[in-house]
Parts: sequence; C-alpha cells; structure tokens
Amino acid sequence: MRHYGLILLLALLLAGCSGNIRKEDALSAHHTAEKVKDGWSKMSRPLEIEVTGRTKDELEAIGSLAVWLDGMEDGKAVEFRFDGKVFKPSVPVLADSTAMPLVCYPFLPSLHPGDTVRVNHPLGERLAGQILSVIQTNDKTKITMKLEELTALLRLILKSDNISDVMQILEIRGNCVSTAAFLIPLKGKLDGARADAGNVCSPNKDCLLNNGIPHDFNLIPTEDSGEIQIFLKVNGEKLSISTTLPPLRRGSITELRLHVSDGKLSVGSSWVDTGHPFERPAVTGTDSVKVGYFLQKDGTLSPKLDGNSLAWVIKTDGRHGKAVALDDNSTSNWFGKKSFRTGHIFDTADGKLREGYFGQPQEDEEHIVFSPRIRYPGSCALGFDDGAALTQGILRHADSHALKNFQDKRVLPSAYIPSLAEMAQLAYHLEKRRDSLPAFFKMPEGTYATSSESGEDTFYSIDMTGWFITAYNSKGHGDMKTRLFYLF
Repeated sequence: MRHYGLILLLALLLAGCSGNIRKEDALSAHHTAEKVKDGWSKMSRPLEIEVTGRTKDELEAIGSLAVWLDGMEDGKAVEFRFDGKVFKPSVPVLADSTAMPLVCYPFLPSLHPGDTVRVNHPLGERLAGQILSVIQTNDKTKITMKLEELTALLRLILKSDNISDVMQILEIRGNCVSTAAFLIPLKGKLDGARADAGNVCSPNKDCLLNNGIPHDFNLIPTEDSGEIQIFLKVNGEKLSISTTLPPLRRGSITELRLHVSDGKLSVGSSWVDTGHPFERPAVTGTDSVKVGYFLQKDGTLSPKLDGNSLAWVIKTDGRHGKAVALDDNSTSNWFGKKSFRTGHIFDTADGKLREGYFGQPQEDEEHIVFSPRIRYPGSCALGFDDGAALTQGILRHADSHALKNFQDKRVLPSAYIPSLAEMAQLAYHLEKRRDSLPAFFKMPEGTYATSSESGEDTFYSIDMTGWFITAYNSKGHGDMKTRLFYLF
C-alpha cells in the first residue's frame, strides 16, 4: 500500500508540472500574439481621410485638404482630394494606426506645420481638422475627423421693391469688423487680429440687387458686440444704415436682411446660429454671359444645364440680361381685376386691331403686323418690352393674398410676368432655335397671360402654338398659363 501511495503522489506531481508548462506556453503564445498584432497595426498602409458632419455637396465644394504627417517627404503638406466618399492623397501617402496628421483648408503648396500666413479680406472659409478616430484594415489606414471653422460669417441678404435695381457697391465698417490676421493653418490658430482702416467691400459688384445671392463676409471672431455701418450704392445713389451686431463667435453665422424701399435702406430682420454649411462664394462679376447660359436657382449663372437651373438666357450684354423660365407657371388668377393695374393701357401696332395672328398672314383672317426687326413705339403693346416695369406696377397694387401667391411661386425676386412684346419676341426666338433647345426646356404651348393691359378690365394674351394675339381677356377670369421671365 505504501508503494501505491508513492506512485499516486508521483503521478500528482507530474500532472502539476505538466499544467504549469501548459499555462506558461499559453501565456507565451498570448504575448507573442499581442506583439504580432501590435506590429501588424503599426505597419504603414495607404492613408485616406473621412470627414463627418458635412454633406456630400459641402465636401465637393471643399474639394481638397492640406494634410501634413510626420515623415512626409520634404516635411510639407500633401493635397488630399475628395473622390465622392473620402479624401485621398494626390501622391502616395502611407500611415499606420498611430498616425496623427494635421489638416486644414484650403490647401496651400509647400505648407509646413509651423508656417504663419498673413490673411486679409476676403478671408473666405478657413477650416482646421480634428481627429475623431483611426481605423486600420488589411488595405488602408482610415482617419475620421471633423472640420471646424476658424472665422465667423456675416451674411447680408438684399431685397428691393424695384425688380430692376442694380447694386454697384456694398461696403461694411465697424469696430467689430476685423478681416486681417496671422494664421497658422495646420495648427488651426488665428492670431494678431486687427480692424481694417477702410471699408470692407463685397466682391459682388454691379449685380442685380434682387438676384438672391447672399453677400458673405468671413471675419475674425470676437467675443464682444459692436456697431456696424453698411453702405450701399444702388442705381448710382448712396444709401447707408447703422446697426448693432452680437458677438461674432468662431464658426457662427450672423445674417442681416436689408430692404431698399423708396430710396431708403432698412434692416428687415436678423438671426444668429452657431454653425453654417460650407459654401463656395457665388461669383457674379463676369462679362462673359452668353445667350444659351442658364440662370440658377441660387441667382448665379452657368454655361451648363443641371438640376439647379431655373431659366434659359435669351438676351444679355455679357453681364446683365433676361432669362426665360424652363417651365410654365399657372397664374391661378394671381391678381384679378382689382390688383392688375400697371398704369399703362396699350393698343396694338396699328391702333385698330385688338385681335389677330402675328405670324404669317392667314387667309381670310385679320393679321397683326409684328416683326422682331421692327422698332415699334413704346406706346403700343408690341413696342413695350419691359415686363419688369409692368409687373412692378402690378405688385404695388396687389392685395396681400395675390402678392404672397406670386412671391411663393417665383423662386427668385427678379421674376416678372413678360409683356406682350417680350412673349412675341420669344416666339420668334424659339422658332429660330427649335432644333437646338436645351433639355428640360418645355416649349410654350397654348395661351399665355402677359403683363400688358388692353383696358381697365382687360389684358393681352398670346397663343404661342397658333401665333394668335387677343386683347379681349377679362382680368376677373384670367386663369391661364404664365411663362415667367427673370432679370439678372
């Protein structure tokens, strides 16, 4: 029995030693796996940057970022471009899971982390990146970050009672208006702010006041409220007003709505928000607008038709002109007998015919003489091609319901109901370009209202399909199509 006890004890000792060996082996394997995992995570892979908190439209507008990473060639930032989902480098850049890049907008060539850049008006948007996470997969290192604004945005929205008002100059001045500083872009720091001695001008000049384009000023942030003076030059006349701004804090937007009426400038309303979408400033200062361009819903002009296009340019001097809407608007009896008053009553070209065809003469039918090459007197309906002025008169007399109905449908404040002469000219314009009309342009078909009055209770309409004009339309029953025109 004693021998059996010794054998059992020896077996237990051997089993215990075997267990310790297995534990040591498992611990060693675990340490080895951690080292392998750590080494794997520190292997460099192609770097890409994902930005959160911004829409795709914003990221496309941003376009590219300046990215600096320790160990980059020549120690300078590389441009990362947006590919529709993430930002990728213009030249190969590798990084591991410990990567902590410095990121800023806009991209500046040869930018180093310690570089200080002097910035002046117009500052534009200035953004700096803040890392949220770093994730590494088999084929890439992806850094997720958000972009924060370094400036404060002051936005002025202008509106006038006069559709055709042209703004030559917009300037601001005040103790809270600071537009110059020393910027360390990659570190997201603004230092050395100073107020400009002179006025700060909007880059948008000689533009239609009612074009709907906001006038943006990116300013150095402040923590104090202050007085601001706003100067306008409209149709050659100078206007001004003073108002108090709240603190212009970093990343915030302060919007003021200004109204020009009877030669006076007033502040209609204002609001402040802690953030705003990224937008590239609208460019209106161009002398190269051509017939065939497109007026966009934001008031800008583009040579290309897209989902933002509102109207087709049919007349221009290279800078200003007229555009016709791509589609119809139903008047739904917008104004009626009481509101439809322009102050002008028109006869047709010969002062006799109030109804008839205006194209090729029809057999046994009355024919109204009209040609776009003939200059008619402004006293007749086919010689007055300023529908904006006529619409202006209608809007002055319109009741609140009719006015709101029109404003809700017009998209841009520069919209107006064309005169009879403008619609007749449009008919010839479209006939000449019938085979080259833009996509999505709806050919006017049927009878359309115009802004030309033919009497106290009547107005002119034009049949764009049959090329027929009549002055016998009752203002009280004027429910017909309208094709709006726009000034730009």
